[in-house]
Amino acid sequence: MTHILVSPTLEQRNTQTVVKLQNIVLPNIDVCTEEELFLRSNSKCLLNYEQNMIELKQGGIISFDTYFNSFSIKKWQEYTNIQTISIKLRFQGKFLVKLINVDNFSDSAQLIQQKVISSDENEVSIFNEINLQPYKGLLYLEIEALRNNCQFFGGYFYTKLNTPLITDKKIAIVICTYKRENYIYKNLELLKQKLINHPDLKNKFEIFIIDNGRTLKNFGNPEIHLLHNKNAGGSGGYTRGIIEVLKRKSDFSHIIFMDDDVVVAPEVFERIYNFQSAARDQNLCIGGSMLRLDAKYIQHENGAVWDREVTRLKPDLDLRSLKNVLLNELEEYINYNGWWLFCFPIQVIDDSKLPYPFFIKMDDMELPIRLNLKIITLNGICVWHEALETKYSPLINYYLRKNELIINTLYTKDFNQLDVIKYIIKYTIREAFCYKYKSANIILKAAEDFLRGPDYLRCLDPEEKNVELLSLGEKAVKGAPLPFLYTKYEKSIDETENTIHRLMRLITLNGHILPPFLFHKDSKLTDKGYKIAPIHGYRPLNLFRAKKGLYYNLVNQEGFVVKFSREEFFQVLFKTIAIAIRVLIKFPTIKQLYKETLPELTNQAFWESYLEINKHSQQKI
Repeated sequence: MTHILVSPTLEQRNTQTVVKLQNIVLPNIDVCTEEELFLRSNSKCLLNYEQNMIELKQGGIISFDTYFNSFSIKKWQEYTNIQTISIKLRFQGKFLVKLINVDNFSDSAQLIQQKVISSDENEVSIFNEINLQPYKGLLYLEIEALRNNCQFFGGYFYTKLNTPLITDKKIAIVICTYKRENYIYKNLELLKQKLINHPDLKNKFEIFIIDNGRTLKNFGNPEIHLLHNKNAGGSGGYTRGIIEVLKRKSDFSHIIFMDDDVVVAPEVFERIYNFQSAARDQNLCIGGSMLRLDAKYIQHENGAVWDREVTRLKPDLDLRSLKNVLLNELEEYINYNGWWLFCFPIQVIDDSKLPYPFFIKMDDMELPIRLNLKIITLNGICVWHEALETKYSPLINYYLRKNELIINTLYTKDFNQLDVIKYIIKYTIREAFCYKYKSANIILKAAEDFLRGPDYLRCLDPEEKNVELLSLGEKAVKGAPLPFLYTKYEKSIDETENTIHRLMRLITLNGHILPPFLFHKDSKLTDKGYKIAPIHGYRPLNLFRAKKGLYYNLVNQEGFVVKFSREEFFQVLFKTIAIAIRVLIKFPTIKQLYKETLPELTNQAFWESYLEINKHSQQKI
């Protein structure tokens, strides 16, 4: 049965019900002030952030052909029951309003309708029951002030339906957190104001905060639930959220997973609710795009594909460009979406279809692949997240490599011993080539734990394991022992080599069998001396023939020093060979065990024991 949102601000007319689809939103200081994500305007328009409106002089023009305010025709047509749209605006003054269509493959825009309208800060219906069928791409509004002292406050797209509406289902927003109080408090304040306490959206959402750090305190809101949880990573946190929501399954239609360290516009949740409420396919999932927090107009990815490795979709687009907004509309095959923002129907999951105990990394891939979920994305549904290159933690290497081996074992057809060996060699030797011998040993530890099989996962204490891993690997600090020089850093980023040079590096194991006299002298600070490489995006070439290296994070201005060591390199090499031999012997049995135990490790009985749920009390905030 279809569940449709009816906003209390909308009205009943005759037998038709007016249903809101998408608000026209303005830039906001609390969320994002990158204006071209929301609107384009000329010099006769002024954004008043304090009053959340736009002031226009005569001749002021605003166009909403943007990431947040254009209307996606194809996806509303294809996935929902919506056939027509209407538009209301709230403004003061006199305007020429145009409704325009721009297609993905067209070089020009098409004017659909235009009207001259006047209002004294009233909500005015501008265009009524526009049939979506003839159009593709995007619809958007363009408004022009026809006199001075005009003001624009916003508006929304809506539709009219004849069918009775059901409004008794909520969406559960599940946020897993570990000691990120600043983000949590800020986001909760916005969500309380704009969702939980908003009269138009009352009783549409509840929030479940899964606190793996067990540090958050009571906030006193019955619609926001705090659950102190064992630190079993994101997998354990989100699973705990699912378990709690399933206790009241009849109250909810969908679950939204959201990261704790993101900035999000509350409008995103209303759009998800509206779209899912009108969706024909009740198993449809919506993935939120990740935009960069340090450059809010850049999209990190818009959905992704996993097939032995990750392929980000539509990466690094500048969403201020209409061309890129249209490109974002083109549908591609998606088989997973990051859990920074991911909405799925509650009916696709139950107490036997829970996430796999990965701690962190790959859980957001494994679950959608196992459940074969249908995922789409929509412009304007996103979060802003810290750029991944600003974060460095050596333990990520452990979880990523171990979990990739597991997920390939479970789901990659014909994944065999040679594939495992090539995988382990690829990542361990690369780290050793780069003098990151500690990181190489972490990957070897991941391979060893993978070969212990699913019984090891079942009996593991995730908190203790994480503490153990934190003591390993290189650690970035401020004021690293070697001086940072930007010219040396820039040189490593731009460094290239020809085929002969690359061959020489490989033959000499990136210098590990070169005689000492062929290494750079390290007496001169600004010449050859030591090398500097980025913490993310480093290459073995960056360290070749250097005795020391400084890995540096330019954003956080911290780094760590590595030193060339033949002894450590060959220790890594011999360990890798030893593990490769174990893989040849053990992998067929281990592969069968992972497949056989998958149902056990993804059911509620396992997770309740694993999380020691009865030991951690529930509170409401």
